[in-house]
Amino acid sequence: MLHNSNPQTFLEHKPQAKIGQYNYVYVAPTSSCGLGLFTVRALKAGSIALQVCDRRYFAAARPYAQLRLYGYTHADIFQVGSDLFLPPYGGLDDFTNHSCEPNCGLRAGPTGFNMIALRDIAAGEELTYDYSTHQEHPQEDMLCQCGAPTCRGVVRSFSTLPQALRHRYLELGVVAAFIVESEERASSTP
Repeated sequence: MLHNSNPQTFLEHKPQAKIGQYNYVYVAPTSSCGLGLFTVRALKAGSIALQVCDRRYFAAARPYAQLRLYGYTHADIFQVGSDLFLPPYGGLDDFTNHSCEPNCGLRAGPTGFNMIALRDIAAGEELTYDYSTHQEHPQEDMLCQCGAPTCRGVVRSFSTLPQALRHRYLELGVVAAFIVESEERASSTP
């Protein structure tokens, strides 16, 4: 990764989603979190709710401190490495909110991501994922306003989730690769 100090340069590359991927989603007000991403069609568990394909998806990733200097808050950025974060790029998926009881999970990598339905999703339902599945940064927590019956109240690092929930997310394959690698190292250490 290049760590250019010029924000203009690294923000010039914005991941490009195929327009067809956005035919079935829209941004609208939510009951508790401002704007959110919704689906106009029902989705079956296991199906792709949204996909972004771009061979340079991680090109704008920068260290946390650098993005903070550019004015981004922890709530604005998406963690893709132990100290690599993506700023928002203007795609509709920037409006995907957190939920402690998510209906989707992300399978992200250097060439984009698939947002996978974790259960059947009704038409008109907001698409959400658990931010903790892609967060392992102890410097900042986020207050949660998801309103789920099991709301944790604060969004924290993956390692702070209850063991059963961590195991569930790992089994579903919706945890960031850098976190999975860290979990594997930790479990192989005596």
